[in-house]
Amino acid sequence: MRKLKILGLAITVMVTLVVTFYVVENVRGRRTWENFRQEWEAKGEVFDFDHVIPKAPPPEKNFALIPLFQPLFANEPGEPERQRADKLLEMEGDRPSFGKWQLAQPVDLVAWQKFFREQEGWPHPEKAGRPATDVLLALARFEATMTELAQQASQRPLCRFPIKYEDTIAALLPHLNPYRNCVRGFTLRSLAHLANDDTEAALADIRMGLFLAESIRDEPLLISQLVRIACLELILQPVWEGLKDHRWKPEQLVTIARHLTGIDLLEGYRISILGERDMINLVIRQILNESSKAQSAVEGLSAATASPSQWKITLRLVPSGWWYQSQKRLNEIHLTFTQRIVDTNARRINPAIAEKLRKRIGDLHGPTGASFDILAKLVIPGLEKAVPVIGRTQTSVDHARIACLLELHKTEHGTYPARLADLKSPLPSDPYNGKDYAYNLAPQERFVLYGIGWNQKDDGGRLVLKTNSQNLNLEEGDLEWRYEPVSSPGPQK
Repeated sequence: MRKLKILGLAITVMVTLVVTFYVVENVRGRRTWENFRQEWEAKGEVFDFDHVIPKAPPPEKNFALIPLFQPLFANEPGEPERQRADKLLEMEGDRPSFGKWQLAQPVDLVAWQKFFREQEGWPHPEKAGRPATDVLLALARFEATMTELAQQASQRPLCRFPIKYEDTIAALLPHLNPYRNCVRGFTLRSLAHLANDDTEAALADIRMGLFLAESIRDEPLLISQLVRIACLELILQPVWEGLKDHRWKPEQLVTIARHLTGIDLLEGYRISILGERDMINLVIRQILNESSKAQSAVEGLSAATASPSQWKITLRLVPSGWWYQSQKRLNEIHLTFTQRIVDTNARRINPAIAEKLRKRIGDLHGPTGASFDILAKLVIPGLEKAVPVIGRTQTSVDHARIACLLELHKTEHGTYPARLADLKSPLPSDPYNGKDYAYNLAPQERFVLYGIGWNQKDDGGRLVLKTNSQNLNLEEGDLEWRYEPVSSPGPQK
């Protein structure tokens, strides 16, 4: 009996200690988060996913609700309507390149002509003719769809896809792949029209490609912004080729410059980082409230780290206060690093802060990583890698616009200006230093126009390729707008 009493007392003490531990940790964690939240909300911060979700426009003005896209969200994968929407303007097979204007490489329409002749289902003449004409004939397969897209875009200038943002990590984004396919189609057709000297038709396709890219600019998810960037990089190819070959008429140059003026990828980064941050805040709230949505969120979090069953056990055992502590740590990292890499007010990108974030990420995975960093380990790594891509494309958009203005100046005055200031038009600054882009006239080229890029150094317009690759190293060298082929774009790294 004495031993049983001692055992009972020991169990009572242990239960009391465990309960006390949970109570203390839960109260302490919640208080820590609430104090942190209130402090930052007093400074104007809003930790609410709903705050960054774009408002739905009137249905009759919403491009996302056109019949071509409706099956993406209304039907399950595998259903015929959904399959047709998924494959909108898709060019299956081993496609040729669309060109690489970043390295002054035009599109090879001969390769595209050969592609369409060898693939099944594409119309083509019995004998190969002019490459551009044959490519346009092949793309006639998409004529009805492309016409409908253009007509709907003129009638529905706003766009907000019915994404179920409340599903957080499990939210489906079935529109992104068809969107990219559509921009590929308009890009290739524009290039073929240019080669056939039909600049009006080429410009119409460029405008449609820009519309598609910018119609998703408000989506608060990093993947959406990256698809937007990929679409812009594609549609800049015909813009560049028309400038390279002096094909654009003055009024067309004005139109292109006007459409490029409002593209703000730095603001897109800001929106997406807030979205990524507050989506996880919503996930934590769903988990702590034992919401039915928490199941899919847990499965999403566990995909790369543990099985759902392991996460369920973790959810039951971990004090709720630890979730609050992790939430505070995660938001701290965002406020200190990811949200400061890009300063939208100053229109500046700060690589030094990105480097500090990389070091902080290294600490998350090191032996000193705290238990409250576990959540940050899952969702923070990789976010900073998007910034050089954003900087490159924003610089490219700025350069394309300036190049249009330079051609207009030459048309009016017979020569390119000695300085960018002579354009007499407000110009964007280099997002990497806040100064004017580097510009000068060169005997062997029309002009030299470049930005200093991620390394914050003026390398004289030198481009650097990745090792064993024809892709630019975005963290070395400069970002240049050029028309002459790149014979030796700097040492590979």
